[in-house]
Amino acid sequence: MAGIGFELQKVLKGGGLANALKVTLAGIVIVAGPWLISIVGIFFLNRFASSALAEGGDLFMAAIVYTYAFSLTFFGGLHYIFTRYISDMIFIRRERRAASTLMLALIFFALMAAALSSAAVLFIRADGVSFLWLYRLAAVLLFITVNLIWLVMIFITLLKKYMTIFLVYLSGMGVSFGAVYFLGGRYGIGGALTGFTSGQILILLLLLGLIVRAYRPVRPFRELKPLLGYFRKFRYLFLAGVFYSAGIWVDKITLWFLKGASVEGTWFYLFEPYDIAVYFANLTIIPGLVYFMIFSETDFYSALRKFLLTIEKGILMRITEEKYKVIRITGKSLYEQSFFQGVISFGLIALAPSINRIFLSGQTDVTTFRLVLAAAFFHIFYLTVLTFLFYIEMYREAFFSALFFFVVNFTVTAGASVIGFPWFGIGYLSAAVLSSFLSFFLLKGGVRSLDRRVFGGL
Repeated sequence: MAGIGFELQKVLKGGGLANALKVTLAGIVIVAGPWLISIVGIFFLNRFASSALAEGGDLFMAAIVYTYAFSLTFFGGLHYIFTRYISDMIFIRRERRAASTLMLALIFFALMAAALSSAAVLFIRADGVSFLWLYRLAAVLLFITVNLIWLVMIFITLLKKYMTIFLVYLSGMGVSFGAVYFLGGRYGIGGALTGFTSGQILILLLLLGLIVRAYRPVRPFRELKPLLGYFRKFRYLFLAGVFYSAGIWVDKITLWFLKGASVEGTWFYLFEPYDIAVYFANLTIIPGLVYFMIFSETDFYSALRKFLLTIEKGILMRITEEKYKVIRITGKSLYEQSFFQGVISFGLIALAPSINRIFLSGQTDVTTFRLVLAAAFFHIFYLTVLTFLFYIEMYREAFFSALFFFVVNFTVTAGASVIGFPWFGIGYLSAAVLSSFLSFFLLKGGVRSLDRRVFGGL
């Protein structure tokens, strides 16, 4: 991702409002494209197309929410291995091999997603739905499509056509909204979900078209053996991805089944008072994620790269100087990003009652809303530190911190629910805060021993 940040920095240095807007839009799409589309889409559909969802709004929302939840929970670890392999291919200037690996991954992800989602929809017995077969088909296609979009988004930033990517997402959102309104009125909730899925399929096809046009894949199955080798070589990276991705959703899933209400005729559960608060809180950290991509990550990468280059031919004093630069840049990046995001997050915490009333229609408790806003702030700090651990290849430590994040989030959420704690989000907040401190402690030790770690691996 650091390469993307450098490109956006070049645009930003050009000055002008147009360049600033271009960088902002590109950053938002890159860091939050798929789930931003879903959250914004659901918000507008509930506000302006409720008639199209009259047959079962909960059933429509459940399909979308479960798609994003389990696409990450089941496949998060695979995303991390895929990203590492793609990054290595790009580093050695083998873009066509990277494109071939993408095609290989798309085939296997599509097959796995189809198998999982097909089995899941068989248990849906919503007799009140007029076109249940259409709903089931759309749910399967949506799950497959979203899983493939996650993969494509890892690769698509190579093209550096950020405004084109933004327009693709905007077009897909427009098609989803229009198709939900049109098909939902004719074919009920099955038509509405088909309409939403059609916009996501359009996004996928357009992005794939851009990739194939720029990098034509060759013999994708030749990449199978080296890709599988990465699972053995980077098993702790895989496990870190598994538990981090599951940890993001474990509090929501736990509350669905402990406090939520079932969607009639399905195995779906939702807990809207908490779900809505978390979705909005996720939107509030987009500025911090964009800041991370453009500034924090690029600064850390530049300092680390300079240190590694110095090791090749520098004297001990020079190597030590560059190591301490990495230490200073690490602290500076984390502080400045936290300050930037903190101004936004804690400003929103102060305004929580008004935001809840205006945007969330008062559907969640204000204290719960404040808890998840604070949790989201610490979450982005934890994610930043976790990424820095990946950069210095502390995969084992990253795995333990991700496992800790998952366990704390699940344990505190479940425990608080059982004892009747009056506000929700305490598990998410506890996990984000404690994991931030743990991972920061691990990162601090890692950067201070960078020279020993590198020499020890030579």
